[in-house]
Amino acid sequence: MFIEWFILITCILSAFISISFVIFVIFASSIHSISIALTCHSSITVIIANIVLVLTTIFMLKINFENNNLWCQIDAYCFQVSLILIYHSYYLQAFHRFSSVVYHHNVYFRTYHIFLGILILQWIFAWLYPFRLLKFGLFTYNPIINACHLDWNLSHELFLLLSIEYFIPLIIDAVLYTSLIKHSHLHIAQITHHSVTQHRNQIIISQEQRRIKREFKMLKRILIFYLALVIMDFPSVILTIIAAIDSHDSISLQYSYKIILVLISCILLMISICQFILTPSVKTLIHDYIKRRTNQVFG
Repeated sequence: MFIEWFILITCILSAFISISFVIFVIFASSIHSISIALTCHSSITVIIANIVLVLTTIFMLKINFENNNLWCQIDAYCFQVSLILIYHSYYLQAFHRFSSVVYHHNVYFRTYHIFLGILILQWIFAWLYPFRLLKFGLFTYNPIINACHLDWNLSHELFLLLSIEYFIPLIIDAVLYTSLIKHSHLHIAQITHHSVTQHRNQIIISQEQRRIKREFKMLKRILIFYLALVIMDFPSVILTIIAAIDSHDSISLQYSYKIILVLISCILLMISICQFILTPSVKTLIHDYIKRRTNQVFG
């Protein structure tokens, strides 16, 4: 009972913080950009995941799905959709960061159109792929945890789902960020070489160096989110394998599933808080507002 209430409180708090972030960004027109729009999109996926987790936990506490298996399967379906949306939203941020550095002279990568197109495809895919699992009834009800999940015995389906939901997005993130770091180091070396051999305009050189440093700072912030995403579903991978091997152990299954939900809810809360703390333009705007209010009080 305590675990369920902990998940509920954590998810509600996380959803409240993420909603506050989105509302704050909407009204702060001075910081509107593609980067902020993609960050808001990730916050929206976090809100969806929290709502689904809240409903899942309420169902685990209050509702017996034994005679209403369809709603149980829909809940499990929405849970998988929300996780796919979260992980895929962050590789879209990675792609934007990569394109803004490597192809910063290309106007096409500074428009909303390409990212809006990818975003729409992500949402369509996120809802369509798990729908196949729902259609064929592969989400099964378990009376021990009073919830539905993908059958532990379907190892092939479990591997495919984890690959699409977890492994592939993280691999794409890693490839893009590694390429970005290599490109930045190479670009810095080229700037240094040209400044010595060709006596380039120092203003242009300093502007390029500041831009690269700014991107490196942003990269460090993004890596924090990347590590959070790795941690969030990694225990799910391990515990899913354990549960698949030992699926008849009801106690193991019950606590493994609850541990998965607790970890996901905690990571979602951490991501929600970090959106405020680690988004530079939002952080600066809040800091300036607090500073003005302080000056008004003590001025």
